[in-house]
Amino acid sequence: MSGKITRGSSELWRIPSPLWKRIDPARLLLGDWWKEVDHPVAWDELLPGGAMHLDVGFGGGEFLLGMARLHPDRRFVGVERFAEGHRNLVKNVLRMGLENVVSAVGDAHVVVGICFADGSLDGVTLNFSDPWPKARHASRRLFTEEFLGLAARKLRPGGRLCLATDDAAYAEQALGDLAKVPLLASTHPEVRWMDVSPYPLRTRYEEKWIREGRPLHYFVYGRR
Repeated sequence: MSGKITRGSSELWRIPSPLWKRIDPARLLLGDWWKEVDHPVAWDELLPGGAMHLDVGFGGGEFLLGMARLHPDRRFVGVERFAEGHRNLVKNVLRMGLENVVSAVGDAHVVVGICFADGSLDGVTLNFSDPWPKARHASRRLFTEEFLGLAARKLRPGGRLCLATDDAAYAEQALGDLAKVPLLASTHPEVRWMDVSPYPLRTRYEEKWIREGRPLHYFVYGRR
């Protein structure tokens, strides 16, 4: 494979997952395929497998790809606002031959809201989401009562919502908004947040910040 993927690329057809077979490759490459299917998405038909995990704002995709490789029996879906991150993920999915991961480009509030049935997810991760500190970007923030409540509804009872941030102010906001979501309960009530990730994998920025000694904040909440 050349490493370059175009809109009409036949490389996408090499992935055996039904999702990659049934949907126009151009739509998969653009990441807007989710607009062309019925909602909520029939995940058991399009991406069959075991437990399903959602990674929101996956950025470079290191965590999402690593988890998909580590757990080939599980399904991983990524949602990213920016198309470049999605395109890079697609290239790596093809390069690695992964069958259990797919991503979508769009506003997470919309994609998560319509693509997943309530109680359908086993896990949701939000790793180092942009805090969008400017007031005009407030609608893009994910550590809010509205979005955290939405994510909680999509989780099955016992499912986990995991957040991570390097921004102390954003961590405080997350703590306050998590407390407003009655469907969620902290798995670490003895501490406000944890300073060590619950996962064995790290993003490249996470590695950098750990080397720099920057304090990191991790939250793990379970769906009641």
